[in-house]
Amino acid sequence: MIKKTIHRRGLAFKLIISIMITLGIIFVLLFSYNLTITRRIIVKNLETNAENLTGATVARIDKVLSSIQKVPDNFAPIIERHLDSDKELKEFISMMVAANKDILGACLAFEPYSRNPEEKYFSHYYYWKGDSVVYMKLGNDHYDYFTLDWYEIPKELGKPVWSEPYFDQGGVNQLVSTYSVPLYDRRNGQKKFIGILTIDLSLDWFQKKVSGIKVYETGFGFLISKNGVIVSHPITDFIMNETIFSIADERQSSDLRQVGRKMIHGESGFGEIAYSNARNGKPSWLAYAPVTLNGWSIGVVFPVDEFMADATHLSRVIGMLAAGGFIILLIMLIAIARSITKPLRQLTVASEMFARGDFEVELPAIHSKDEIGRLNNSFIFMQQQLVQTISDLRDASEQLQRSNEKLEEYNRTLEQKVDERTTELRQKHNELDAAFQKLKAAQAQLVQSEKMASLGQLTAGIAHEIKNPLNFVNNFSELSVELTEEMLEELGKLAGHLEPKDLDYLTGIITDLKSNVKKINDHGKRADSIIRGMLLHSRGKSGDRQPTDLNTILSEYVNLGYHGMRATDNTFNIKLESDYDPDLGMVTVVPQDISRVFLNMVNNAFYSTAMKKKELMESYFPVLKVSTKNLGDTVEIKIRDNGKGMPASVSEKIFNPFYTTKPAGSGTGLGLSISFDIIVQQHRGQIVVDSVEGEYAEFTITLPKTEHL
Repeated sequence: MIKKTIHRRGLAFKLIISIMITLGIIFVLLFSYNLTITRRIIVKNLETNAENLTGATVARIDKVLSSIQKVPDNFAPIIERHLDSDKELKEFISMMVAANKDILGACLAFEPYSRNPEEKYFSHYYYWKGDSVVYMKLGNDHYDYFTLDWYEIPKELGKPVWSEPYFDQGGVNQLVSTYSVPLYDRRNGQKKFIGILTIDLSLDWFQKKVSGIKVYETGFGFLISKNGVIVSHPITDFIMNETIFSIADERQSSDLRQVGRKMIHGESGFGEIAYSNARNGKPSWLAYAPVTLNGWSIGVVFPVDEFMADATHLSRVIGMLAAGGFIILLIMLIAIARSITKPLRQLTVASEMFARGDFEVELPAIHSKDEIGRLNNSFIFMQQQLVQTISDLRDASEQLQRSNEKLEEYNRTLEQKVDERTTELRQKHNELDAAFQKLKAAQAQLVQSEKMASLGQLTAGIAHEIKNPLNFVNNFSELSVELTEEMLEELGKLAGHLEPKDLDYLTGIITDLKSNVKKINDHGKRADSIIRGMLLHSRGKSGDRQPTDLNTILSEYVNLGYHGMRATDNTFNIKLESDYDPDLGMVTVVPQDISRVFLNMVNNAFYSTAMKKKELMESYFPVLKVSTKNLGDTVEIKIRDNGKGMPASVSEKIFNPFYTTKPAGSGTGLGLSISFDIIVQQHRGQIVVDSVEGEYAEFTITLPKTEHL
């Protein structure tokens, strides 16, 4: 057993291990250098290919979009010169569609009552149905095209624009994107807006263009709109249902969210991000480039394992060759080491016996003049000096024992010093952690400030656009009230010249007209006060907190939301139940912001119950219950509906920006996100959702009564 142990740990073993470790380190360094250079070259080539691929795809789409845009751009001045001939207008629209297979349909839509004083909707729409171009007349109470984005936005901007993708319910009933060109009547030296000329592109067209992107075996391309909505993707369930930001949240990828921001801002690039693609979960890199004509963006996903396959294969081959070389080298080293270390093993055995006290042991006869022979002579001399050496070792042992006692004392002192230093470091760690938490809070407040500033700018723009027509409504309604009063006075003067029956009939009509105009004026003034509040909010003045009666605000915005829903669906009906705490008192809040939260909650409740009503028909009746409660230092507001409810998977994400369960074009996904920021971040309150899918949804808001600084 002793001989085997010496053999395993002898000089030959150490020599072999040392040489193999040294060569192993050299190989690892060379292998790492080769892998790094290879990866750098592959990544550089990949980046170049990615830029070429995305650039070529964008160029193809831009080229086709450019040629398609020219169709309405060129036909617009022709149509403006032939406005008097409805037959020629229809021929022009039909010609636009028939001559361009890429165009799904084309529409010429006029302003209300502009073509016929008795006909509000007047539009011509031609589209492909199979291999034929068919005609449809758009516009009715269910398809009020005057309120749609493809009509309103180019009208207000006064220039051609591409719309966001949407489902054309009531039109071609497909997912489309529309390019709209405003039309003007330029006769008599004046320029008057008369309507919109459009072309529709099916999203299937974009999907075919993007699906042609082939990257290795499993790579793919996708397309997003200006708002980040997925327009084309190999996973069809993502199309119009997910955004690049919702996918980033689901995969908890901040890198993917950052790339999404760059894409919607029209930037291009190649990102080596930590991203597992949604198609197969492989780690992937992402290249992206904007479609300049409509503001969308193309992304191309490159699976890392596939484009690094050659480098991986090369590494495996090098590794196998290295392993074979190591085995050959090991065999040679063992043979050489044995020839050198055999005399040393003999000397080692003698030394072992000598160490056990056998001082008379006979050392082996080694007559070589090399290092081993000289070593053997040294052992003989050592044997002669051993007795004296042992005596010296006893003295040294006693000194060593005293040194060990001193060392143990020092170790005890050292442990105490380590404990003190550990306590000090732990205290520093706690201080750094507290500073980090303060930094996170400051960052959250900064994000909230930027978000509210952007919302204020948007609110100001909308308020200014609405205020001008609203002033006309208020001014002319007041004038109409005065005119009806004058008419009643004049009618009184003519009482002797009219039959009593006719006089009563005319008096009733004018009285009803006066009452209606008065109501218009009252509601116009109310809308004007809301607009002023929006403008104050956009200028930063609405941020001032003030004591507010939440019962009154909640009641007002429940009614406002109900009438708003009735305006879009006159069949909508709901039972409103309220339980307002009369002892609620005044609560210090920002009234405009709290009003926005209530309106968002109420509108969502009305929408959910309306959808459930359409499914269950007469077997279901919608109910909305609102309540307030005084809890001492806080107040509690509950808004509950018996609508469709939501599963837990949806409840966890409803406060995320841009997340919505509504169909495309029906919601932005920002309402509940903004409401959460207003309640939690701005007012230091709480908002909790409780829902059972198919049964109910209840939002509970808790607010402090006074401002907490």
